[in-house]
Amino acid sequence: MDLVSHPAASGRDTGGDLTVSYIYAARYEYSSVVSVNDNQLRVFPRDEPGQKTLESQLWVLPAGSGETSRDRFGNVVQSYRVTEHHTSLVVATAGLVSLSPEPPAFNEVPLARAVEPPAATELTATSRLIDPDSVSGLALDIAGDSDSLLETAIRVNSWVHREVRYLRGWTHVETTAEQVASTRVGVCQDKTHLVMGLLRSMGVPCRYVSGLIAGQRGETHSWLEFLHPDDGWMGADPTRGMILPPARDYVRFAVGLDYSDVSPVAGSFVSGGRTLEHAVISASDYTERCYGLDDALGLLENAYAVESGPETV
Repeated sequence: MDLVSHPAASGRDTGGDLTVSYIYAARYEYSSVVSVNDNQLRVFPRDEPGQKTLESQLWVLPAGSGETSRDRFGNVVQSYRVTEHHTSLVVATAGLVSLSPEPPAFNEVPLARAVEPPAATELTATSRLIDPDSVSGLALDIAGDSDSLLETAIRVNSWVHREVRYLRGWTHVETTAEQVASTRVGVCQDKTHLVMGLLRSMGVPCRYVSGLIAGQRGETHSWLEFLHPDDGWMGADPTRGMILPPARDYVRFAVGLDYSDVSPVAGSFVSGGRTLEHAVISASDYTERCYGLDDALGLLENAYAVESGPETV
């Protein structure tokens, strides 16, 4: 077992904010012995408006060595290497965050004011999984004659929530926004990519967000934030049909251009075999309970395991 601590930026005086405990756990099973396993972990809460980390811990089984850094989006990244021979890998993290209970301030502005500010060009351009040009026609059909930022975001988010059916097993981590627009099925990642593509095609800067729904148990969740020229990042969740939710609804782990920038666990390993299956589960509660490794292992016992294909994960 290995434990890495990320101390709180300050004490537990949250100034009226809500304290939320969280836990994330993942298990990978391999068909043959793995001699070296290298991964980058993005499973730590971001410190930003509306959210502040109070405590954070990481466990990895078997033990290895890690180094903490930040990527270009400001996400905490733990680069971790395991050299002990193994056929199973467990990654778990837990901690406490304080979340603002207040909804974000939003002053309605014309859509033209929000379009592609010079500092956000990358957030309106094509990324690995999102090509705005491929869904620009659909965006015009959905947004219609809307000329305000909020109304445009509401129309697009609501359309994807309504028209893209939530269905597991039809998409994967490489599914593009264009493919989702065509099939109109997918999970939270796919709905998020499509909304981002639609808004980006109209010049609205967007970023992908991964994390947890506060107060719920299940898998990790994804949603998006679009940039208000005066008020900063505003949330939209097409899976839940929500726009401008308060920070108390979510624990934010990482942001990026699309899912490929924020995968909770990403890396490679050396083995004569392949990944047989992996299981991921998470939970969060509005309490100051400190989850431990035993809690993570207990959650994994009941986690839904996904069989992997012939390629390594």
